[in-house]
Amino acid sequence: MDILRQLNDAITYIESNLCNDINMDELVRIACVTADSFMRFFSYMTGMTLNEYIRRRRLTLAAYELRNTDYKVIDIAIKYGYGSADTFSKAFVKQHGTTPTLARNSNQSIKVYPPASFYIMIKGAKKMDFRIIKTKEKSLCGLSKQFTGVAADRFLQEHIMWADHHDDIQNKVCTHVPGLWYGIWNNGIYSIAKKTEEISKNGLEEIIIPAGTYAAFSTGFGGFAGEELPKLRELIFDSWLADSGYEQMYDYEVEVYHLYQKTEKHKRHYEIWIPVK
Repeated sequence: MDILRQLNDAITYIESNLCNDINMDELVRIACVTADSFMRFFSYMTGMTLNEYIRRRRLTLAAYELRNTDYKVIDIAIKYGYGSADTFSKAFVKQHGTTPTLARNSNQSIKVYPPASFYIMIKGAKKMDFRIIKTKEKSLCGLSKQFTGVAADRFLQEHIMWADHHDDIQNKVCTHVPGLWYGIWNNGIYSIAKKTEEISKNGLEEIIIPAGTYAAFSTGFGGFAGEELPKLRELIFDSWLADSGYEQMYDYEVEVYHLYQKTEKHKRHYEIWIPVK
């Protein structure tokens, strides 16, 4: 479809000029639409204005540079169009919830926006809470099951283990449901586990989360795992990996379930960790 190609070409132009002034006349020439039409369509499809998208992308790239280089804050500020370190810092805190200086710490969560791309649906341009963690080896106890099939089926396969009308592995591991749980994919094997010191049942497997560097992503609060984790995983593998400069090291994913009693279900949330370099 020509319109999709033209829109994606316009995004490529924006991405190539995030460190420069973006010429609106050139942008609409590439998109083959009027400026008003492009602005309206972009806002409708992405849920944000074009200027907001450009600002978020620049602050995303700025956060990556703070993490991965020793450049001064003022130099990064100027590179991405801010006239002073103070103006840059205010915009940075508004998006990332932390200062540029603190964002250099890989353990600090930052909010990144992958580049938009237009298909039958929009990919990217969604807020992602992401941080880099370096963890020691974790020893867990739980139960595992070998699966076959493509990664897209993973959450259907997981449901078999979590659901009480199927394998009900969760209650076989620990009857105390609230707390911290782990779901681990390792080369087609899925494990449900908790920390060893929280387990009172016998006959469980030792499951190790290897020491290493992980990119950790968080969902919002209050949702259901079966809805939130597939959406988060799609963003990670369809958008974030291509844009971040990181590579997944091997076929391994950790899901972290923060579960609460029904009276506190608004606090529940989930994470996905992937090993990266």
